[in-house]
Amino acid sequence: MMAACVWTGSILYGACLICLSYADIRWGILPDRLVVLLAAAAVFPWLGGQASGWEALLGSCCGGGLLWLLRWLSRGGIGWGDVKLAGAAGLWLGWQAMLVALGAAFLFGGLWACVLVWQRQQQWSDRLPFGPFLAGGFLFAYGAGMDCWQWYWSLW
Repeated sequence: MMAACVWTGSILYGACLICLSYADIRWGILPDRLVVLLAAAAVFPWLGGQASGWEALLGSCCGGGLLWLLRWLSRGGIGWGDVKLAGAAGLWLGWQAMLVALGAAFLFGGLWACVLVWQRQQQWSDRLPFGPFLAGGFLFAYGAGMDCWQWYWSLW
């Protein structure tokens, strides 16, 4: 019974992130209703969120706080939807996996932007929807975030 709930939570987590990615690519927005659904589902630990209690709260503050800081420093270069999405996903991941997720999102988003500029499909000043890269990072971290975190710290 518990395994079925975890699978349901994982499917809900993935489906929300896929729908949010599609909306960001198609319309340039991350709908609040889906972000709230993602956050609300994390409250139920039997759905498969990896963080619990303070760990979830720290993950939310870490993700949302870092993207809010980048939004402030870049004077709006990152949208509010991205900030809210990071806060919601942090409830699922915890702070360590959230840092892995953000690292992956920025790495792949930056590489994709370089490819688009190199192919002359975009300019450096053009906007690129960041939601799909965040969602990819969150999905990656949901599956392998803590393993990556432990691997990284084993190098020291």
